Amino acid sequence: MKTVVFQSFRTTDVPGWMAACMDSVRSWAAAAGFDYRFFGDEFLELAPAWFRERCAGEICPVTDLARLMMSRELLRGGYERTVWVDADMLVFAPESLRVDAPAGFSFCFELWPFLDTSGQVQFNRTVNNSITVFTRNNCQLEFLIDACLRIASAQPRLHKLAVGSHFLTGLAQLMPMPLLTNVGIFNPILMQDIAGGQDRLLPGYAAQLPARLASANLCGSLVGQPVNGYLVQAPVYEAVVRRCLSSRGEVVNRHVRGA
Repeated sequence: MKTVVFQSFRTTDVPGWMAACMDSVRSWAAAAGFDYRFFGDEFLELAPAWFRERCAGEICPVTDLARLMMSRELLRGGYERTVWVDADMLVFAPESLRVDAPAGFSFCFELWPFLDTSGQVQFNRTVNNSITVFTRNNCQLEFLIDACLRIASAQPRLHKLAVGSHFLTGLAQLMPMPLLTNVGIFNPILMQDIAGGQDRLLPGYAAQLPARLASANLCGSLVGQPVNGYLVQAPVYEAVVRRCLSSRGEVVNRHVRGA
């Protein structure tokens, strides 16, 4: 199946840890025999100007729509499968990362740990689009593009996750949705554990995972933003990248049930 992997990020002042993430994706794509395309800021212009205005400077919903628009262009251009991968996605077990889409599309299962008011760890199970897969002649892509535009047209200002995780999670409650289960989401709570070599929350998190992880989104949009009192800066991201690559993900996977 003729496949293209594509990403987008700015081309100046790229953090070292982010460059390492994108390098890991390029290497995985090359080893799998996939084409690779990279887009700079021009990628954002795929979203209509009025849509971008309603995002009020929030880039996440712009990229949520732009990845769908580009998937459509690439499929029309001759590819049989498109694979969008977030720029902050780190592939640490490339031989295990599969992007199957038997229903014509796939998103990702997300397990998000958080601390409740008593300080106990809880988990939200949602859907995210950090890896988004579409195949030729699928019937979902046009629907999703139209839905994003309709959601934006009905709101004066879009929430960061309005046409991404919030929309997809709600949709998944109404219809079966194929999800990649070997893609993790490392929020600041987990990042601190991984970077510091501690096992405060990792065992509980990994025990809830449906499969061993081949890659993880590092939540780059949360650099410097506190989550449950956890605030991580670039050095923590750099440490997480080093530990995940050097262990090929075993820093987390060793805690997965049946590992």
